[in-house]
Amino acid sequence: MKKILKSSILIVILFISTYLLFVFPFDIFKIWTEEKNINWLYSFISTIITFIIVRTYFATKITFTPLRIFVCEGIGIGFIAFNLVCLILILDVFIKWDEHIKSNLFLISLITLVSIGYISTSFVRIKTIKIQSEKIIKKKHLVFISDTHLGSNSIRHLKKIIKKINTINPDLILIGGDLIDTSSFKLDELSVLRELKIPIYFVTGNHEFYLKNSKEKINSLKEFNINILDNQSILLGDVNLIGISDNQNINNQKDVFFSKKVKNLYNLCLVHKPSLWKSIKGQTDLMLSGHTHNGQIFPFNFLVKLQFKENYGLYKYKNSSLYVSSGSGTWGPKIRLGSFNEVISIVLNPV
Repeated sequence: MKKILKSSILIVILFISTYLLFVFPFDIFKIWTEEKNINWLYSFISTIITFIIVRTYFATKITFTPLRIFVCEGIGIGFIAFNLVCLILILDVFIKWDEHIKSNLFLISLITLVSIGYISTSFVRIKTIKIQSEKIIKKKHLVFISDTHLGSNSIRHLKKIIKKINTINPDLILIGGDLIDTSSFKLDELSVLRELKIPIYFVTGNHEFYLKNSKEKINSLKEFNINILDNQSILLGDVNLIGISDNQNINNQKDVFFSKKVKNLYNLCLVHKPSLWKSIKGQTDLMLSGHTHNGQIFPFNFLVKLQFKENYGLYKYKNSSLYVSSGSGTWGPKIRLGSFNEVISIVLNPV
């Protein structure tokens, strides 16, 4: 009964979201341009059709490119449009302006912000973090990337990331999940990773498990210079690297961490979502996560923060540090506003 209720609530939320993102902003725009009332029957039918398309995309593993573009880019553009409409409607309470001014302001702002958002996804920045610890005997230089989302992003984007990594010459690379997000992505294209002559360690994210034949594809990553840490740890000198898989609950993840933790070594926990932090802060020396994308499109970061208190950046608790990355790629819409694609350069220094 609870499962049926939960499913029903999710369907209602998805239906309302479909209207707010795909239909509502353009209903209001029509009022501003044509000075007519909303045709609720037309809006309802449009919402139903769009809802069926969106639900089909999320409920199946269909990789039809036009479907993915319609849903993903529609969500991104619709989210910006919804926020612009709401902002203009709020301003209209205080500033009484002509309908044509509102429609022009909406259209110009939407085109400008969407264009900026698309352009910003083509850049990848390097962010450097330096951490000192008594447990580190010899300086180590790591690179951390997460949420590359190959499939939504092209192999050209991965090559750009690799080029950035090569400029900083790290000792090893850590990948925090969501490397691939589309079943149609050809794994052979990952052969570019063989150019990196340094160890690569990987943990799964949620999107790896949405793929067709997910277990087989995750296993195939080993062919491309990728070491998979599936609830495993590996000793890298004075660093104990603990890799925790995503497809399990928090209690299981917590048990894995404490079973793999090594006293007196520098324990570095690699896990896709930052949810585990509250259970192990003070017990791990460093935890690296992604998943949140820092909201990807402002002001969605405020909603993300409701679910993940630590949604982006460096956090500290006693001798523990957490870094949550905004990701090296985009999920869904290829739009970024108020967030950046990033490669994290981490320098671990002895005290």
